Amino acid sequence: MKPMIETERLLLRPFQLEDLEALAAINGDPQVMRYIGNGLPATREQTAESLNFIIEHEKQYGFSMWAAWYKQTNSLIGLCGLIHLDGTAEVEVGYRLALDHWGKGLASEGARASLRYGFQELGLDRIVAVVQPGNVASRHVIEKIGLKYEKDASYYNADVRYYGIGREAYEPDGSFYACRSEA
Repeated sequence: MKPMIETERLLLRPFQLEDLEALAAINGDPQVMRYIGNGLPATREQTAESLNFIIEHEKQYGFSMWAAWYKQTNSLIGLCGLIHLDGTAEVEVGYRLALDHWGKGLASEGARASLRYGFQELGLDRIVAVVQPGNVASRHVIEKIGLKYEKDASYYNADVRYYGIGREAYEPDGSFYACRSEA
């Protein structure tokens, strides 16, 4: 059974190979990728490799980054979810949206739902996030959903600010959230 999370405006579901073209278009945008890894847009081949990794992570651990579908247009607009942080045992919340969906609160909505899923459905004790220092908008999202700055670090071959939140500090808000499973 694969989880699907629904929020007010998003449907988060496991990625499928058929999502490659839409995800490659997002990952190929230089503005979207400016603060991801080395800051360069990803090729279709690099996106295919990432997509395979995400799908395998889901199979192995029962969670991963999910395809973020915007319900209003029934289209894939990015990714959001939980994944192991850069080869560690820590679980990271992450998100990436197509440029035309920035500034609408969708990253916060998806990330908030991912936290809730991690703590309430998976029973995680702690969730972290990393962001490159110059990515002010992403830092704002992370802080808005309750994670606290802990240290400067290096992950994904980049210098980052490292944030975390434990189960004891997590407080779900009253926003719409539904979790169901599909076969």
